Amino acid sequence: MNEHSYPFTLSRREFCYEFVSVSAEKEVKKVVKLSQTNLPNVYNLALFDELDTGKLCDMAESNNNDLKTILATVIKIIEDFLDRSPKCFVAFRGSDQRRQRLYRIVIARELSEIIENFEVFGGIETQIFLFKPNVDYEFYLISKHEN
Repeated sequence: MNEHSYPFTLSRREFCYEFVSVSAEKEVKKVVKLSQTNLPNVYNLALFDELDTGKLCDMAESNNNDLKTILATVIKIIEDFLDRSPKCFVAFRGSDQRRQRLYRIVIARELSEIIENFEVFGGIETQIFLFKPNVDYEFYLISKHEN
């Protein structure tokens, strides 16, 4: 993805990345958490807004008119994580159907660039498939190519 991205930081002990979504109207703190699942080397990615209360919410809609920049930042975070942990997989899904569809569209649109360095899979129930556009997957997995 050749879009501008926000600078981000990484908390080494929690795999918790943070960045700020900026517009003329407001700034919204975003948090990307990568949590190890019960499967070895598989980490779940979750994108949150930090609310005024300090709580994290994955259903918030900040409407900051910077969706492309946010997605570019999340992609850079995935790249950073997999550079640090090259034998791992990052798993994610949308927190609702609209977001799930958005992720599928973005992956399909950027696939030719993504597959230069990464492998992308889609999952349905317990089966994993090489990603194909226009297939409704329940979740996605990304890993680095083995060298």
